[in-house]
Amino acid sequence: MPIYTAATIPDAVTSGTKDAEIAEWMKTGPVLGAHKPIHVQRREHDAFIDKDPPPVGRVEHLGLAGPHGTVPVRCYHPTDAGDGPLPALIYLHGGGYIVGSLDQFETAMRRFCEVARIQVYAVDYKLAPEYQWPVQIEEGEFVVRWLFDHAAVRGVDAMRIALGGDSAGGNQTCVITQKLRNEGGPVLKLQLPLYPEAKMPFETAAGVENVSGGYVDTAGVLLFVWSLLPPGIDYSQPYITPLNAEDFRNLPPAILVTCGFDMLRDVGHAYARKLAAAGNDIAYLHYPDLPHGIIQMTMHSKACLDATNEIATLLGERLRT
Repeated sequence: MPIYTAATIPDAVTSGTKDAEIAEWMKTGPVLGAHKPIHVQRREHDAFIDKDPPPVGRVEHLGLAGPHGTVPVRCYHPTDAGDGPLPALIYLHGGGYIVGSLDQFETAMRRFCEVARIQVYAVDYKLAPEYQWPVQIEEGEFVVRWLFDHAAVRGVDAMRIALGGDSAGGNQTCVITQKLRNEGGPVLKLQLPLYPEAKMPFETAAGVENVSGGYVDTAGVLLFVWSLLPPGIDYSQPYITPLNAEDFRNLPPAILVTCGFDMLRDVGHAYARKLAAAGNDIAYLHYPDLPHGIIQMTMHSKACLDATNEIATLLGERLRT
């Protein structure tokens, strides 16, 4: 898969031929944003829990005293840690802000940890509608600041800390990186938005093409937004819709990923082009044959596994340059 730079990002990206393995699995897999109660969607997403996840050096369970109560964080340590402090990735999982658990992302976090040879801190932020915006942004930012403050005792190189996430977690990644820059916060080495929800996708070609029949229904975004935002909140503001930011300069170098069969394809691509146009360093990967949610589907598709390993390899390389 080509890795585009700021100078070579294409004007547009499209879908190709859907990977046959994942297309078959998705016939009985969970659907995010389906016309089902949220508690049912949460339970059905346990289909992403792999019975035999790949090995990792060790897993540590933390409970941080956050701004809205305890924030559970699962820390993964690589088998081949080597000498000296390690790079680290703070990760915010996807799920439209309404579903998702650390167990459902266990395999992906282990692969990032082992392939990239980094510590990974997966954040179990509070879900909507029980907790509404900006709780999730505040908890994610809290963990970032906590790791910078405790890097030395955690065996982490504070100069090599990344923030990443997929879908809703990609939205949080974009928002928090903007917020840290605006407020003079800690400087991240890298941001990793995977198929990020940079803006609501209703008017895009990708939103129409993938309105249903995939992992995420486009109309499900209405449920996500209704669950996440308190009444009267302006959803167009950049800390909710990061594509609407006025200034994209001086943001952390990025690895940004989009997929062909994804309602968020075009808004993620637009965010990548905004980063590039503002002079930021970016590595952009587009997988035309794959759907939204690829890092959770590695046990069901070799193509998803290969893509996840490619992202993890690039992550490790960029955190060490």
